[in-house]
Amino acid sequence: MSPPADPGAALKALARAMELQQRGRLDEAEAVYAKLLAADPHDATALVNGGVLAVARGDTLRAVARLEEAVRVVPANPVAHANLGFALVRAGRVAEGLDALERAVALKPDFAHAHNNRGIALTRLGRTDEARDAFARALDAAPAFAEAAINLGEACNRAGDTAAARAAFARVRADDPRAAHAAVGLAFADALDGRLDDATGALAAIVRAHPREAAAWHTLGAVHQWAWRHEQAEAAFRRALALEPAHRDARFGVAFALLARGNYGEGFAAFEDARAGVDPAAPALRSMPRWDGTAAGVTLVVHGEQGLGDVVQFARFVPALRKRVQRVVLLLDGAWAPLAPLLATLAGADAVLADAAALDEGPGAVRASFLSLPFLARARADALPAAPYLAAPADRVAAWAARVAPLQGARVGLAWSVHARDDHAYVTRHKSLPAASLAPLLEVEGVAFATLQPGADGDTAALGALAPRVAPLGRDIRDFGDTAALIAALDLVVTADTAVAHVAGALGKPVALLERFHGCWRWRLARATSPWYPSLAIHRQQRFGDWTAPVREAAARVAALAHQ
Repeated sequence: MSPPADPGAALKALARAMELQQRGRLDEAEAVYAKLLAADPHDATALVNGGVLAVARGDTLRAVARLEEAVRVVPANPVAHANLGFALVRAGRVAEGLDALERAVALKPDFAHAHNNRGIALTRLGRTDEARDAFARALDAAPAFAEAAINLGEACNRAGDTAAARAAFARVRADDPRAAHAAVGLAFADALDGRLDDATGALAAIVRAHPREAAAWHTLGAVHQWAWRHEQAEAAFRRALALEPAHRDARFGVAFALLARGNYGEGFAAFEDARAGVDPAAPALRSMPRWDGTAAGVTLVVHGEQGLGDVVQFARFVPALRKRVQRVVLLLDGAWAPLAPLLATLAGADAVLADAAALDEGPGAVRASFLSLPFLARARADALPAAPYLAAPADRVAAWAARVAPLQGARVGLAWSVHARDDHAYVTRHKSLPAASLAPLLEVEGVAFATLQPGADGDTAALGALAPRVAPLGRDIRDFGDTAALIAALDLVVTADTAVAHVAGALGKPVALLERFHGCWRWRLARATSPWYPSLAIHRQQRFGDWTAPVREAAARVAALAHQ
């Protein structure tokens, strides 16, 4: 279609559309852009601005279509590429969005908004270090760019770098509309450093001044949770949800506050609700309907989700649920593959697969995540399936027993460090013990220690002068089948790594958990014991970040074992 005869009229219409857009009259602006593009489908300005408007209206398909045409018409325009990248990220096509944003900054290296959106895309792809660099480059280009400063601060908080987070948040001016978000980030940095009372006071002041800030209410809930104030935590999370019903983290917060108090009925129902819409990556699984727990002659495929310890903990429900279906297949692919040899010992599992491509269950199969099992089984804190429910793989027991046999005295497995997922990297800092803090434990006489941490994580050189006290057996661990076989040959496990604690507890082996002050909901019903694992004792920090008490308590337990 030919362009309008009067270019001046088109310019006036474009100016009118932009004015309507700036005033928030989005539907009226869309009508003008649609008319302009009907007259001239290749009008680059209308394509770019109309694409941005479509994003604002939630019409990502139209936004992407317009912006893809814009970059075809003006391939050297960085603004067109940047807006296409943003629209693609919003549409869930994050890798493609990142490619477009990379083209934008290649065309204009000081393009602050493009660098900021690159950081958002990189964060969603799990490339956290690169994301922080992208946010920093946005601030280099535009030092007063509040959104980039907040994004950088939040990324630094997640990484546990609270000093860098504070520096980033401090760049947001007090009179900026985003200042409340920066204040929330600063309060969370206080919490990450263990200053829970300071964080609580700051957040309480923020929600008084900005009672409609959902992020502030959510963060207040998280800090209450860390401080063992679960009822206040639940109330704050529910305030966040009242303001922002789609706030997934607040939904999880409600669930965890209920579970931490032992209300498993409502807690696991809330947990299931929070996970709604989270589908597995494997196409073969996504094509299967979710299982609702109804008894039927079907094959149930149970698949991994979230942490390795979560899978081990909730595997206990498989034997009971097996009675409701014809067959159970455990799919432990990708990150969960190291669990396959161990979970092959689970009663009720008809098959264990480590590759989704091997699934061939026919049209009648249904699926459930391991995380759904306690909800489907109607779990109760006072009636959990008892341990042991897993065993060391029979073909590995003798070899690991022979490795342990030369160790003299009480044989104690040790795991002192943790590597958390990138999106919660600060947990690595909170859960891992500095080598020096282990001295009271490793100096106990009559004990032979062996590391339970695989590969480089089990390098005893990190223990310095104490290294000779720990046999480096962990370097030969290939998967959790080996971990279980090694644990089976020991007398006691002492661990800060909760995945190791779950495995030891599932085997029924005595285990001492060195637990941070603000630990997970599953250890919160009592300070020293857990209904999930009768053989587990919790040695918890008495002060945030202080490992003195838990190490002293574990050392006393090890000494008692050595004297038996």
